[in-house]
Amino acid sequence: MKHFFTFLVNRHQEIIKYLFVLLVAVGMTAMFPRYGKFRYSFEIGRPWKYETLIAPFDFGILKSNDVLETERSNVQDNFIPYYRLDSVAENDAKKAFTIALAARLKNQRELDIPKPEQIRDSAKTLALGMGIINGIYGKGVINTTKEHHEKGITDIFVLYEPAQAERKRVDQFYTLQTAFAEIQEEVTASKTKYAEVLLPMLQEALKYNITFDETTTKRLRQNALETISLNQGGVVEGEKIISEGEIVTQDNYQVLVSLKQAESTRTLTQDKRTMITLGNFLLTLIVLSVFMISMRSFAPEVFKSNQKLMFTLLLMLLMVALVSTLVKTQLNILYAIPFCTVPIILRTFFGSRVAMYAHACLVLLCGFIVPLGIEYTFMQFMAGMIAIFTTIKAYYWSQFFTSNAYILIIYLLSYLATSLIQNGSIEEIELGNASMLGLNVLLTLMAYPLIPVFEKIFGFVSEITLLELSDINKPLLKQLSLKAPGTFNHSLSVANIAEAAANEIGANAMLVKVGALYHDIGKMDHPEYFIENQHADINPHDDLPYEESAQIIISHVKKGVEYAKKENLPDILVDFIRTHHGTTRVEYFWQNYIKNYPEQENKEEHFRYPGPLPYSKETAILMMADSCEAASRSLKNPTNNDIEQLVERLINNKIDQNQFANADITFKEINQVKKVIKKMLNSMYHVRIAYPTSK
Repeated sequence: MKHFFTFLVNRHQEIIKYLFVLLVAVGMTAMFPRYGKFRYSFEIGRPWKYETLIAPFDFGILKSNDVLETERSNVQDNFIPYYRLDSVAENDAKKAFTIALAARLKNQRELDIPKPEQIRDSAKTLALGMGIINGIYGKGVINTTKEHHEKGITDIFVLYEPAQAERKRVDQFYTLQTAFAEIQEEVTASKTKYAEVLLPMLQEALKYNITFDETTTKRLRQNALETISLNQGGVVEGEKIISEGEIVTQDNYQVLVSLKQAESTRTLTQDKRTMITLGNFLLTLIVLSVFMISMRSFAPEVFKSNQKLMFTLLLMLLMVALVSTLVKTQLNILYAIPFCTVPIILRTFFGSRVAMYAHACLVLLCGFIVPLGIEYTFMQFMAGMIAIFTTIKAYYWSQFFTSNAYILIIYLLSYLATSLIQNGSIEEIELGNASMLGLNVLLTLMAYPLIPVFEKIFGFVSEITLLELSDINKPLLKQLSLKAPGTFNHSLSVANIAEAAANEIGANAMLVKVGALYHDIGKMDHPEYFIENQHADINPHDDLPYEESAQIIISHVKKGVEYAKKENLPDILVDFIRTHHGTTRVEYFWQNYIKNYPEQENKEEHFRYPGPLPYSKETAILMMADSCEAASRSLKNPTNNDIEQLVERLINNKIDQNQFANADITFKEINQVKKVIKKMLNSMYHVRIAYPTSK
């Protein structure tokens, strides 16, 4: 038990890594459809490449999308709208007319205006008005909506009671205009002398009593749409569907689609569902295992970092979840899924290899979910490759837009090619899918604003951020150039040397360059104690004990870390400050100390940097470039041989002190770095190679 516990403690990081992979596999399995995969692939115009297919059970033949859309359009266009009778509108009109007439008569009495004989007879006036109102509302006054008026709808249903409706023609009713005309005609026909009094009262009282019932119309129209049959006939068990070698036509294509749909919706036994889930899990586990092997072999820095690996797997899981959700909701936007966002983000943080392997595995997994065949998988794979290759040096927004233009071109060309193969005609290409691909590319642009978000959350550093930090007008570098100009120039020289060396061995050149620019910022505290900033014969170390001088020199590492954290520099750049001296000694003061105080107790720890050691190719390159550039400044009129010996001695000394024990750099790569440093120093000091003279 004790040994098992010790094993868990010693290998806990690795155990966490593989447990997380297992959890991701379970999560992805949950996204897979719970029905069996259709065993056949088929396309219109291509021969059936399997044995003769016999119907395994009864099923209905689904109508094509075009047929269903036509039927739905017919229902929408021919649906008779519903209008509702307002039973109180007539009474309201009579009441309004009575009140208006009474007010008119009262007003005339108060003004003592002589009343015409017709007006004195109020009962006769009231009776005439009421009769006209009865006649108008006996037929009805309809308010036709603008939509129905523009469509020229002639028939409607009128609801007299909640459960009773009668079909009518629109021209069976008055409109407000025709009702006004009818009132005027009747008043005129009555040959009364009070038409000018009666006519405006009736027109003011008149209101619509038949109005559009939008709620009922929508509900019943939806019911009519839902009653449209999805099937057009059926196939019985044992009936032949298609023969081997037969060309797939539109008709038998629809039968095959119907069989595929029927198989996916059939109720399976629990045992079959369990087996399907197990198969999906094994499939996912195989893909993720291959991905892990590729990471271990070709991207060990990502494989060793649980944080980086988890981030990569989470991105893949989120994309699988998005694809699965869209497939289940049956939204026709699968071509708009921005697959390229994942490889773009991963390439930005971890390089092209990680992005390529992750994208390949992701497309394979989603290919088993999306019901669009190998053509869709091919299209997404190729677009992802273009996204990776065209963003390798994308530091500026213009380059990102250029990259997306290439992605769009490869999408459209791939879609054109696969559509021509399937349809054999350019006229039958679905332009709707092409527009979805355009939306896909627009959504892919969202990957770039997400990069700084992920940087903040996970502590990663992109090349865009590194490029921004390399600006010598950034606050820290500006302060360094003002307070310690000698150190600043030294940092620039080291950055150039380190960048060239990194390019030579395939390391991250931008990262090591920026790390070199900031590695000595701690010297801003006491710049006069560092030789590159001393301009007079006075050296402040002359009045200090060797131990104290060494501690001042060593402290620039700690101070540099403090400055970097205060300015919120990424941790990966802070590591360059920590490791650029490793655990080496401040050799000058150490040698003077043991020479002048041979009898004193050994105080070597006072002269040694605290570390840690360089842990990567980039930090190892910086250590070599820094020490060689600094030491070369002590050479007066150096020759090629002087620089050769200096570089060999300094770097070999670092090797002897095991300063590169934790860095993944080989002896071959160290030798390559040596050559670059020698070449760069020779160029800096304008050393000419002496060519032998001819005799």
